Amino acid sequence: MPLPAADLARLLRNRPELAAVPSAEALERLLAAPELAVPALLALDADCHLVSQALQLLGGEASRAALAELLHDPGDRLGETIETLAAWGLVTLDGSGDGGTVRSPHPQGLWANPFGLGRPLRELAAEDLKSLVKGLGGRPKGRKAEVLAQAADLVRDGSAVRARAASLPREAAALLESMADGQPVFQHAVWYGSDADHPVTRLVEAGFVVREGWEYEMPMEVALALRGDGWKPELTGQPEVPSVELAGHSDGLASALAAVDRVEALIELTGTQPVAELKAGGVGARELKRVARALDVSEQVVVLWLDLAFGTDLIASEAGERLAGTTLADEWLGLDPASRWQALVESWLAMPQAATFRVQGCCPEHMTPQAPPYQFECGAGEIRRAALRVLQTLPPGRGSSPEGLLPAVGWRTRAVKEFAPAATEFVAAALREGELLGMVHQGALTELGRAHLDGAGVADRFPTPTHTVTLQNDLTAIVSGVPAPQLTAFLNGCADLESRDRASVWRFSHQSVRRALDAGTTADGLLEELARVAAKAVPQPLRYLVTDVARRHGAVRVTAAASVVTAEDPALITELCGTRALRKLALRAIAPTVALSALPPDETLQLLREGGHAPVAVAPDGTIKAEPPRRRRLPVEPDPAWDATAILQGGEPGTPAEALSVASVTGEPIVIVWQRREHYMEDIELTRGTVSGYCHDCGTEHTFQRGRIKEAHLP
Repeated sequence: MPLPAADLARLLRNRPELAAVPSAEALERLLAAPELAVPALLALDADCHLVSQALQLLGGEASRAALAELLHDPGDRLGETIETLAAWGLVTLDGSGDGGTVRSPHPQGLWANPFGLGRPLRELAAEDLKSLVKGLGGRPKGRKAEVLAQAADLVRDGSAVRARAASLPREAAALLESMADGQPVFQHAVWYGSDADHPVTRLVEAGFVVREGWEYEMPMEVALALRGDGWKPELTGQPEVPSVELAGHSDGLASALAAVDRVEALIELTGTQPVAELKAGGVGARELKRVARALDVSEQVVVLWLDLAFGTDLIASEAGERLAGTTLADEWLGLDPASRWQALVESWLAMPQAATFRVQGCCPEHMTPQAPPYQFECGAGEIRRAALRVLQTLPPGRGSSPEGLLPAVGWRTRAVKEFAPAATEFVAAALREGELLGMVHQGALTELGRAHLDGAGVADRFPTPTHTVTLQNDLTAIVSGVPAPQLTAFLNGCADLESRDRASVWRFSHQSVRRALDAGTTADGLLEELARVAAKAVPQPLRYLVTDVARRHGAVRVTAAASVVTAEDPALITELCGTRALRKLALRAIAPTVALSALPPDETLQLLREGGHAPVAVAPDGTIKAEPPRRRRLPVEPDPAWDATAILQGGEPGTPAEALSVASVTGEPIVIVWQRREHYMEDIELTRGTVSGYCHDCGTEHTFQRGRIKEAHLP
């Protein structure tokens, strides 16, 4: 049955990897795929794991009352936990109250051994049952059903089973305890000595385990008897977090605005001076120092800005040699500060690595830092998200330390155990990076961070962008607060940014005004725009500067040939030809107002400007050619946004669009027919207009236009 729109939107927020699915039917099939469900389940807390195991133990479908009977729930957490599983598409609900039914879309379950228990007696072979009955002191007889009943009767008496276990030799008893506590399967391949002396052989003879090849398994009922009559899995809830009252509370706004500013500065830097990459990939230590100096931050902090800008597609790698700004950066720069900040925070939340502690962290051998900004899988992302969820549970104004948060974070994600060598540092990195972004302050969520995580609006928490500038006699322009994107773009085009703090300061100079005139602005147009954005009248020194630069602007002109330099004043041509600083141009006068240059127009313009002149380029039709600011921008297409309504309306099952979407989500291979030839492809990626992936038939990467693919199907 299709999900309601609100439930579907919630599901896709939790599991954005499913957003590319084009129909409700395809979504239902993918929700039933264990390989997609397991990572989602492991991202949830320990109580969700317990309820999922309990449902599997009960056959994949059970009433809430049956789940409550199986589990110990002193904190009354069962209902909330079931709702969480439903929000992640891991169970479906039918009805409410104790009589409501909870169903798993995975009939075989997601756990190899729920609660660390082996298979139930009913799933064992008849010979194994006979062996178990004999070992427990019974006399097996009859068909399998009768032997099964005998075995069930013998293990139902838990005190008798535990008494029998107490008589085992020490090594056998230790192995029995391990298997009963959560390791029900034991593999015995190599044993130096007689098999009869091995502890597991003693357990088989005593009827506690059964053998299948090299594997020995303890049946579920035997383990339950050994655990005791009162044993029940317990829903514990999050462990208590030690916290302290903070002396001062932060709204996080200053740090948030500083983060936006530094990423903007990084984009501008890569637009004019691309950041070089190592041959092995990533940005090396020397280049990090250069970028850190340019942004006036530490090297550890600049790694965070690089990782965030790369993760948000604001910068990208050009041929693996350098990092440059992208076309998406221009769109981002045009957004209001709140939207820009939210884009950075979403990138940070989704990032798999810790920017300020870039290690794999799975073992001591993998603690070597890796060069930014490329992403790699480790537990840092899961630990970061869990740490923030823990901070949400603390009262406002109370904070904790990485060590204090760790037990609660470990309850919320298994990544703490899987990446134990780096777990504490990953939590510390989450707090450190959150503080730089304005999400965290002294181990507590800021007002801004809490609002974002709660899904509340944050736009009204940011100051209203300033649209006016104060122009001063010393040729500076001061903007108090946060300048509007349009004002920033205008001032960047005609002045040089000197500082940014609570107020931003730009300075006008001959070079900056000439840059505006080079871009096609006239002196009158520039003065009119300055008057429009100025809080007061344009100062006389600035008017003089603009008119003086405009008077000299275009006195020298460069047109295409090898190139040709012209001037209305013959004395100026004579001066240029005799200037030693311009000897690379090899200027040669061929007329009183015309000289030939040995270099192309672009290089001729650059050298003339470096020599203090204000030349302009001339178009083929003789008009002055405008030169907009040159910024390197790599083309990047934004990811298409998902639409819950489109998924609900769906498409026809079995269409090429559905097959492509399913393959992009699951990673399954797909056959694409292109120009009457089949291409068996894997690891496909969908963009707005293309399909890319590796073709096994051709042995190379292919990129096809999505709209022209008429046939595609899963093999």
